[in-house]
Amino acid sequence: MRHDIERVALTRAAVDALFADRVDRRITPSTIYAVFTPSGITFADGYGDSGSGRAPTLDTAYRIASCTKSFTAATLLIMVERGLVSLDDPISRFVQTGPLIGPDGRPVDPPTLRHLVTMSAGLPTDDPWADRQESLTGDQFTAALAPGIRFTARPGDRYEYSNLGFALLGQVIEKASGRGYIPTVTDELITPLGLQGIGYDTGVAAPDGVAAGHRRTDDHWTPLPFSGPGAFSPIGGIFATPRALARWVGWLAAAFSTTDDHGQPLGHLSRRLMQTIHTPIEATADARSGYGMGLVVEESDRHGTIVGHSGGYPGFGAHMRWHAASGIGVLGLENGTYSQPAGPVTRALRTILDAVVVPDVEPTVWPETRAARLGVERLLRSWDDQLAEELFADNVALDDSLESRRTRWAELVTEIEPADEPAALINSSPISRTPAHLAWSVPGRRGSLRCEITLTPQNPPRVQTVRISRG
Repeated sequence: MRHDIERVALTRAAVDALFADRVDRRITPSTIYAVFTPSGITFADGYGDSGSGRAPTLDTAYRIASCTKSFTAATLLIMVERGLVSLDDPISRFVQTGPLIGPDGRPVDPPTLRHLVTMSAGLPTDDPWADRQESLTGDQFTAALAPGIRFTARPGDRYEYSNLGFALLGQVIEKASGRGYIPTVTDELITPLGLQGIGYDTGVAAPDGVAAGHRRTDDHWTPLPFSGPGAFSPIGGIFATPRALARWVGWLAAAFSTTDDHGQPLGHLSRRLMQTIHTPIEATADARSGYGMGLVVEESDRHGTIVGHSGGYPGFGAHMRWHAASGIGVLGLENGTYSQPAGPVTRALRTILDAVVVPDVEPTVWPETRAARLGVERLLRSWDDQLAEELFADNVALDDSLESRRTRWAELVTEIEPADEPAALINSSPISRTPAHLAWSVPGRRGSLRCEITLTPQNPPRVQTVRISRG
């Protein structure tokens, strides 16, 4: 299957609706999203007040919190490619700690760099604590480790998200490179890739300023101070504009479309390694997920590999997410503490991919399902009461009046201006779960509609549910 990138812009209204009310619902003081393809940002919008008295733009910097881990992992792999470290090196080669105490109270072997970067080191989840440790000096970090480290599992046994593990990797990068973590990431990745708008403090090159982080107190947003860089910056210290972050993600995603490493700070195989499941997290009926290296990876039956990462920090929430095969992606940045833009970003990417997918073969559905799809499209373009009566089961009018549907559909058609005739089914992004189900897109001059129907078990079957929405 392929995904038609030219159709991405048609989903703008549907995607925008996922973000437009987040400020009104007081989830965050401001939000900005960007939708991108291999060609760059296709569309974006910002809402609320970033702290400057106006809405954020593509050149407003936000803290991206744990999305920073992708930069830390990539820098570690640069060290691996140069032979300065091995992923199978134990952390004890680079960092001195007190005793390593296993879940049963007995000593455990030191985790390897591979364990740490793939979240399989056995360290406990530590978000609230670690998010407050960013500014520790190197000496303070060493002192904190001196009494020992507790483990909830033996290294390599299972997944558990650990910030401390990435702080330890920051120390490895310093030892391997012979200089500080931040100068190393800057010199090895940010500068060579031309990522203007990415940095580790409020001095980041952001033409429209830096968003101010907030925490909600009762019904008010309270501004929060910025923490400065330090020993825990490898876990979440980066500030980034949406424009720069989209370029970073585009570079990662390009590893699946090229084998040319000429002039690249990190080879395509290493970037693919980052975007491959190493430590399983969970599996569902239609997908499995796991941690790669500084990135979360999902393998979906519907669209294939989806890669991304969330970020949550005092004052900020972030999420970046992309489709490996096509390079289509969405990112969302907000300045409310742990505001979790992962929800709308995830829904936005799913909406886009569903609307632009072109399968290798048409789905296998009943002939009546195919006919019902054409009937719905006829009603969209020119409502006919007799056709509606023949097409719909009796519950449809009871669930929502036909007059209401007619009015709403006419408004949607006016908004998108579809072609006079339906597209061939295979070119309408069809998805089907069963022979009695079909979802497809209706493209227009100013957007697209997503339609979905299910049929009854009667003979002949009739449409029992019909949903039509933007995008």
